[in-house]
Amino acid sequence: MRQFVDRLVNKAIQKSQLKRVNKLKIKLWSPDITISRDPGSGGRIVAQKIAKKLGWQLFDKSLVLKLSQKLGIPAEEVANVDEHSRSWFSDIFQSIFNADYVSDIRYIAQLKKLLNHAAKEGDLVILGHGANFILPPEKCLRVRITASFTNRVNNTFKFEKKESKADASSWVEQTERKYNQFIRQYFGSNPHNPWHYDLVISTDHLTLDQAKDLIIMAYLAKFPSEKKKLSSIFY
Repeated sequence: MRQFVDRLVNKAIQKSQLKRVNKLKIKLWSPDITISRDPGSGGRIVAQKIAKKLGWQLFDKSLVLKLSQKLGIPAEEVANVDEHSRSWFSDIFQSIFNADYVSDIRYIAQLKKLLNHAAKEGDLVILGHGANFILPPEKCLRVRITASFTNRVNNTFKFEKKESKADASSWVEQTERKYNQFIRQYFGSNPHNPWHYDLVISTDHLTLDQAKDLIIMAYLAKFPSEKKKLSSIFY
């Protein structure tokens, strides 16, 4: 009985120590910027502009593969870390007949592992991937970029070189549906709910550079302690 009690006490002590270590890690974790976007709103370009202005890394496929090697995650398991949901039938079917298939649970677990590790490495602009639902709100500025459907179709037709407005409209609808299903499936949330963000920007009447500047201003307002570190960029 005594040994059993001692084990419980030791476990409680270890758990308490682990919590203190995790809190210390979070405290030392420099805040990042996450950007969720509607397709055709210019969110990807804004993210690239912010990363360039601040001298930060952009969380993209090349960074994902680099991190996977560092964390010892097989490349095939992160190659599909995208923003597409999967049906339960597809998940079961592939798990049975495809030995290299990454299950739904493992898929999202690896995504969370990559995002948390990347963010703790510091100074990161993360585009999509449900990052605002994964990272602690006190350790990132959560941004949503949107625009009217008409403008998003026009942007897609112009910059994505679609053959017609109809093709552009179809692409926007399909891509938006995939994004929305991804967030609902893996995080059980509505990506359009403004409560999930610190800042929501429409690019209907703002240029992408103005959106970039607003986001950086919001970041410094939310995390004033970062002003000193970034002062050389602005002054």
